Amino acid sequence: MSNIKLLFSGSSSLTPREKKKKRKLWNRYIGVSLVIIQIIISIMFLVALFHLNVIPNKYLIILIVVLVLITAFNLFSQYTKANILGKIIAVLLSIVLLFGFLFVSKTSNALNDITKPATVNTTGISVIVLSSDPAQKLSDAQKYKFGYNSAIDKSSTDIAVTQINEKLGSAIDTTGYADWDTLVNALYNHEVKAIILNETYRSAIEETYIDFGTKTKVIDDSISIENQNTAVAPSDINVSTDAFTIYIAGNDQAGAIASTGRNDVNIIATFNPKTKQALLVTTPRDYYIPVVDWVGNTGLEKLTHAGNFGVQGSMTALKNLYGVNLDYYVKINFTGTVGIVNALGGITIDSEVGFKSSFIPYTFVKGQNNLDGEKTLAFCRERYAFANGDFQRGRDQMAAVKGIIAKASSPAIITNYSAVLNSVSSLFGTNMPADAITSLIKDTLDTSTPWNIQTYDVSGSTATRRCQLYGFDASVVLPDYSTVNTAVQYMNKIKSGETFQIK
Repeated sequence: MSNIKLLFSGSSSLTPREKKKKRKLWNRYIGVSLVIIQIIISIMFLVALFHLNVIPNKYLIILIVVLVLITAFNLFSQYTKANILGKIIAVLLSIVLLFGFLFVSKTSNALNDITKPATVNTTGISVIVLSSDPAQKLSDAQKYKFGYNSAIDKSSTDIAVTQINEKLGSAIDTTGYADWDTLVNALYNHEVKAIILNETYRSAIEETYIDFGTKTKVIDDSISIENQNTAVAPSDINVSTDAFTIYIAGNDQAGAIASTGRNDVNIIATFNPKTKQALLVTTPRDYYIPVVDWVGNTGLEKLTHAGNFGVQGSMTALKNLYGVNLDYYVKINFTGTVGIVNALGGITIDSEVGFKSSFIPYTFVKGQNNLDGEKTLAFCRERYAFANGDFQRGRDQMAAVKGIIAKASSPAIITNYSAVLNSVSSLFGTNMPADAITSLIKDTLDTSTPWNIQTYDVSGSTATRRCQLYGFDASVVLPDYSTVNTAVQYMNKIKSGETFQIK
């Protein structure tokens, strides 16, 4: 009787010997089937892992060899007395590899979300009146005279006016002002009774008009405008072999990352993958340098204001300052900082000084500090505890970046990679291609040589100057161009492959 016929024969028609053989055949075929399922899941897992491309080849080879040996044992054990052990291993391995496949797939999706450029930016527009004004809603201000900034972001204001007219069923009376200073004063002096404000610029206004938040109120914040983003094209550099630069922008907002908004962190990171040398250069947020707005107007402004013209506004300002090309950008905000540090399991920051935080009840010590996300954010934001304010804050921010790079380039990133990406998928923006990110991680894990990260901060002197695009006087930092030139020299040394220590 053939084995196939025997498998499906009724037990009543079989001899004791045939029944025993039938049980043995079913046991073997079940075991082989389990091994085949394990092989299929193994292939799915390996294909997903190859596609993610973060595991160095030497580790992949070891993994493949181990899987092949285990599979061979599981398969051949079905013809021996060890068949039960082979079945158990096949089932357990299938479960582990299935979870591994789902983990890798989720990681790939998160990476694609992070590196997919946003095509639309939603801008919130508010209608604002004085706090003492009796108007409580937009319809109450129908007969008011409205003011707006005609020099900055006029296209968005025009769309907002159209929406307001549609809501009210009639055209409002509007007057344009050349800068924020005259616009705010027009409201304060009752020259206009309401103003139309792109909320992106509120923080910049409140730097000069500290009472703006209490002296005014919003009577309508339901207007939103979708603007097509101008994507910042990435370089096509091979990050495995060529030196490259990344602009690290720290946005002063919480929640989902926005394409516009002030950047309190402005770090140019230069990496040389061949020498494993890296340089972080921080630029004070109040550096008084030429800034270009949406429509091409140029004026001397605080660097942080450039972020209100998109990440490209900040990159253009820094390119013009240092005369260097910025290959990529990474933008992260308050919420994203907390998320990425917590996903990494905390980081270690080497603090230059000890100080008490103004943001949370915590005291940082001079030297090593093991910090979670909330403490890291407080460490990066602190400036009130220092006599040299923003200058020390800039150095502290570089210390935090060093801590993140150190933790992210350790083998622990393999298990935390998905958690890190998922935690910042909506709080983190970059134009760095997915394959560049994975290649960088793969190459970092492939060598035991850690990155030698140097830091440098450019300096200047504080003064009060006119913000030419915004139209008000503000406290700024006048650049010390000798330190700017030194920073450029250090960047060029990194790119040329020199190894050095900044004292």
